[in-house]
Amino acid sequence: MAHAESRRREFVVRAALGASRGRLLRQTMTEGVLLSGAGGMLGLCLAYAGVQALIRAYPNSMRRISDVVIDVPVLLVALGLSTGTALLFGLALVGHRVSGLVTALKEGGERGASGAGRYHIRRTLMMGEVALAVMLVISAGLLIRTVYNLTSVDAGFDRSRLVTFSMTLPMATSEPDTRAQAYQRVLERLRAAPGVQGTTVMSGLPPNRPPDAIATRIENYTAADGRPVEVIDYYQFVMGDYFETMASRSSLAAVSNGPTSRRKARWSWSMKRWRTGSGKGQNPIGQRLRPNLSGAIGASDNPWHTVIGVAKDVKQRGIEHSAGTELYISLNQHGISPATMNVVLRTTLPPAALSGTLERLVREVDPAVPIVRLRDMESVFAESIRRPRLLAQLLGTFAGLALLLAAVGTYGVLSYM
Repeated sequence: MAHAESRRREFVVRAALGASRGRLLRQTMTEGVLLSGAGGMLGLCLAYAGVQALIRAYPNSMRRISDVVIDVPVLLVALGLSTGTALLFGLALVGHRVSGLVTALKEGGERGASGAGRYHIRRTLMMGEVALAVMLVISAGLLIRTVYNLTSVDAGFDRSRLVTFSMTLPMATSEPDTRAQAYQRVLERLRAAPGVQGTTVMSGLPPNRPPDAIATRIENYTAADGRPVEVIDYYQFVMGDYFETMASRSSLAAVSNGPTSRRKARWSWSMKRWRTGSGKGQNPIGQRLRPNLSGAIGASDNPWHTVIGVAKDVKQRGIEHSAGTELYISLNQHGISPATMNVVLRTTLPPAALSGTLERLVREVDPAVPIVRLRDMESVFAESIRRPRLLAQLLGTFAGLALLLAAVGTYGVLSYM
């Protein structure tokens, strides 16, 4: 548009020599369609290359990402944008009335000798292009800063030097008590492995797990809706030294993980703050509750448990969300266990160095059980924020392209001024 504005004197001279407005319109439209069409084709080529690079770089970032293609709707949108651009600026160039021929001819032949109105048009083009690019860059910077903040969020435990994997016992050892004994043997062997400072087994691996939402009865408690139960977001079944291995703070009135006639449990700080109804403001230590073990892990009964401590909140639904209410139950005192559990070790060795040792120790307990998804906890956290990181990187790429286009466009407009 800036280039065509610099040719206004040419259009005026041609109009004075007899060129019709329709002929001038056809010329400008033809030039606009060629430029916009070339830009649209280049954009489609860049889009195809970008999509292929995205699929290779983030094969698991989104569901069915391999199905993302440049299809007919995308082609139609690109065609519409290219055609619309040509029509818009083509009509804008010749839409003004070709008048004042003598005045226009007196402006001279220099490209920069334009009237004040055309200076305003060019300045508006430059300001608009730079403003849009700056807006996109600022948005990308804010999103990148958000992703950086997510990487430093306190998840409720120390994730450094933690290695995790999951294992599922086969149907041949599907009895709950047999599974519990097998996991205990795995923990005993792992504790004796070189480089392992602590180990535990848990039913749910933070920081990204679906909520359980289990209604739990609490003794001498009436909820806001009048029922003696409250819905607890997460049940965390653990074995071994969970809080010591995870380096998660927990205030305790008593510590006892062994079998006992009085079952014990801990709950999260969010449960202490969340308490409503008749339990508001009460000290949870020593209070009894009745977890739904039969529905959660297939136990034969649902015994009463005494709360012995309040643990620090752990991010379970995602580090970008607030922590939910959580109940910790030690399976050491029940002798039962779910089929699939997550093993977590605090170690000084990387997962690659531990792989052979872990496979050998697990095979000693059950040769048919493989270890699945061996990785460090930092990788687990990186995977939990892969979508925000993908969005930040995409928007950062778009912001870089916008800056490049703004620089080229500003140079072009300035060159005609």
